Amino acid sequence: MYYSLSRLSSLDVKWADLFDANSLHFFGRHHNPHYELIVIADGTVHLQTGEARMSLQAGESLLMMPWETHSGWNSHEKQGQFFWVQFSCDPCLNEFVLDRASELNIVHAERTELRTTDILHEDLLVVPRQFHSLQRYKLLGLFEDLVETMKQPKGYFRFHATLLLGEILRLMAGDFLKQSDLDTAFPTSYLTFRKLVNHLNNFYDSDISKETLERLLDRNYEYLCQVFKKYAGTNIHNYIHQLKTQRAKHLLRSTDKSVQEIAGEVGYPDPFYFSRMFKKIEGVAPQHYRNKEPME
Repeated sequence: MYYSLSRLSSLDVKWADLFDANSLHFFGRHHNPHYELIVIADGTVHLQTGEARMSLQAGESLLMMPWETHSGWNSHEKQGQFFWVQFSCDPCLNEFVLDRASELNIVHAERTELRTTDILHEDLLVVPRQFHSLQRYKLLGLFEDLVETMKQPKGYFRFHATLLLGEILRLMAGDFLKQSDLDTAFPTSYLTFRKLVNHLNNFYDSDISKETLERLLDRNYEYLCQVFKKYAGTNIHNYIHQLKTQRAKHLLRSTDKSVQEIAGEVGYPDPFYFSRMFKKIEGVAPQHYRNKEPME
């Protein structure tokens, strides 16, 4: 079984500790309202969840859902120790069907690079319910730091704990990718797209010629246009106009500069052309936009 969570999920560590499974308390029934992740620190731990019994070795992990009942079993044998952390996650974890792994676009060539988009791509991290990490000692080291942080709270300890939990989940998700043979390489065209967007984001207010773009990116202009359209869903010229309009909106809301001054600042020598393009994108003329929007 596998679970997925968004990279944008809000994580909050509630409790964390190192537990000796030889304690009689271990063999009682336990449940809590949070997610619980355990990693075996040493020895063998015999754990039961519902009707399923398992024997976990050092470096193995188990991710349990809120209110999932669990207990120890095989009490006549010596048990090991395990780290555990209880945490909340918003949005919540979802069950991920492994048969869909081929559909999982691990490498997200999305529009998040565009300054003008509000799309937040929630890249999915896939974490196995039961797993044996390829980086056992690194994982145990992170858990040791997490437990120490929670046991001796000082400063921004909760924030530190969240970062440590995030790194633990990232490590486990990364190990899953390595063991699942999914292709995680970025296509060359996407890397070109990122370089192109970065240049447009920084120099949209200047004269961006096709010769300049060809020289900077070492690609012909027709190819650059195709790549940009593929990943951005719009063309280069439209995106430049959107960037200029975005900056102009900020200046209209936050300054008392004239429309003509703003036009020149965002890269339009002709204020009438600026007004026409602004209205085409926003639906209203610059001055009307200023009048209806509160000053920042």
